[in-house]
Parts: sequence; C-alpha cells; structure tokens
Amino acid sequence: MSWYAVWNTVKVLRSGQLAEGPRVKEFEEKFAKRFNLQNVLAVNSGTAALELAYELAGIGEGDEVITPILTCTATNIPLVHRGATIVFADIDRDLNINVEDVKRKITPRTKAIVFVHFGGNNRGLKELLEIAREKKIVLIEDAAQAVASPFWGKANFTCMSLQAIKTLTAGDGGVLACKDPTLYEKGKRLRWFGYDREKKQKFGDTDLVEAGYKYHMNDVSAAIGLGNLEVFDRILAHHQKLMNAYEEGGITAHPWFATVLSDKRDALKEYLKQHGIDAGMHHYRNDQYTIFGGRKKFPVMDELENKYLLLPLHKGVSVADVKRICRLAKEFNDK
Repeated sequence: MSWYAVWNTVKVLRSGQLAEGPRVKEFEEKFAKRFNLQNVLAVNSGTAALELAYELAGIGEGDEVITPILTCTATNIPLVHRGATIVFADIDRDLNINVEDVKRKITPRTKAIVFVHFGGNNRGLKELLEIAREKKIVLIEDAAQAVASPFWGKANFTCMSLQAIKTLTAGDGGVLACKDPTLYEKGKRLRWFGYDREKKQKFGDTDLVEAGYKYHMNDVSAAIGLGNLEVFDRILAHHQKLMNAYEEGGITAHPWFATVLSDKRDALKEYLKQHGIDAGMHHYRNDQYTIFGGRKKFPVMDELENKYLLLPLHKGVSVADVKRICRLAKEFNDK
C-alpha cells in the first residue's frame, strides 16, 4: 500500500466520515478519468459489481448466460442466485474463453455472455464485442484481474475488483462501469437499497419502488483507492518490467500473472516451493463444484487442468526474482 493511501486513510479516520461520502465520489471521478470510463459506480467488492451488472442486465430465471469454465467462482455464483442457466464455454490454451465455443453455444435463450480477462488477458474480447452486437446479446466484462490491461471497459457492463491482492487495491471494493446512462442511474439507486439519495425530499417523505442492495463503497476504502491511484503508473511500469522479464525467460505473462504449462505441474510447483517460490493454480474449473451441476467434457480444459501453473507477478516481486524463477523452471524442465 502506498504512503498516499496510508495518509488518505488517516485523514478519513480523523474526520469521522467513515461511511459513503465525498471520498467515494472523488474516487469514482478520478477512476473514470484515469481509465477513460463513463458512468462509474464504486461498490464494496468485485462480486457486488457483478451482482449489480447481472441485475441491471435483466438476467433472471431460465435465462442462459455463457461464461468460461475457468474463472473465479465469483463470476458464476451470482448467476446461481438469480436462477439463470449457466452455459460453460471451453477455454483456449492461453486460459481465456474460447470464442468459437461461445459461438456454438449461443441459442435464442442466450441473455448474456461474460468475458473474463483471465490474468488480465484481453484476447477474444474484440471478437465477442462484434458477436454480442450482431446477436443483440448483453456482454459483461469480468475485469477483476484486468485493471493493468490495455484493453477493457468496452462491453455493456465492466466489473472490476479492488480486493487486497489486486493490482489496484482499495483494501476491498469494486467498480461497475455502465454504457447505458439510464442503467447507471438505476445502479446508483440499487447499490443503496433502492433509494434515490440525490432526490430532494421532505423529512420522512421517502419511498422505495425497487428492491436494492447494500453494495456501496465507504470513504475508508475510497481513501485507500485514491492513494493507490496516485502511484498506479509506477505500479503499472513495474508490472511491465516483470512481464518483459518473464517473456524473455520463455514464460507467457499477462498483466496479473505469468503462466507455465508443464506435464509435471505438481512436481514443478513443489520444486519451486523448495526454492522459496510460491506458485499455484489460483482458480479451478467451475464444473468441479456441485452447485454448478458437475463435470462435463471440455477438451482444452480437460487437457490443461493438470498442466497450468501460475507464477508470481506483483509489486513484491523484482526483475531479479523473475529471472531466478525462469532459471529454476528451465533447470526443472532440463532434468
């Protein structure tokens, strides 16, 4: 966390204004300006941003929603709550959703497609934007891992996470960007129970005409987010150096993590662990969870699920660390 974030947080704590207030508004405005977005809503988690997007998209009982088989469960759990029919699509070898499989799975009942920037990777988004426009299907970006990515914020709804381990953090929090200004206004109401907090009303003269949620961000989280926005370009430059170092070492890198495929994945993971390097899988195929209906066949996912390993790529990692990781991975493969 940057010193800007620490100082901002101290000022908010001293002010006594801890709930949603002026810092949330300031964060929304600066976030929108920094990432060239419109109609930005700050919420209390990336999952809340997804929940709100699904609500604003009108997704309900029986609607089909195409999502990638490999993603955080937060992408899909809100769809279970809504009674939607989750239609999983396979992945490509870069772990992003397979566009051709999406095309095959579109039906007259398809309400939305969720594009997940896995690791910050945006490959396939342009094609899905065209497909969604042509088919008049809602496209939702799960950009939880993509704040450092160069191409995002193009869909009907874009959902971002500001969780503690993300590239840009607010401690915890999320952001929802809406293309439609009318739905943005509705989103502002729904994130605070359904109240129109900007409407001038007489004391006690309030009404609720739609059932909302308690998804708003507070000023403490906003203060942390604002402080980290101040140094985001520095964070981004560091990530780019790490990505370049991984690529030079023969390992594929995206803005949030680097990926290696190995037939001896578990042994490689243990080898790196013995040398003080924490590598893992991070997310798993969602059809392994009972709530999503059980395992089915997905050719690429079936092939890669026991091969892919995610390597460290964050502000606590140095270029020297990356070079060492690449060297150790090569040593292991050469055994």
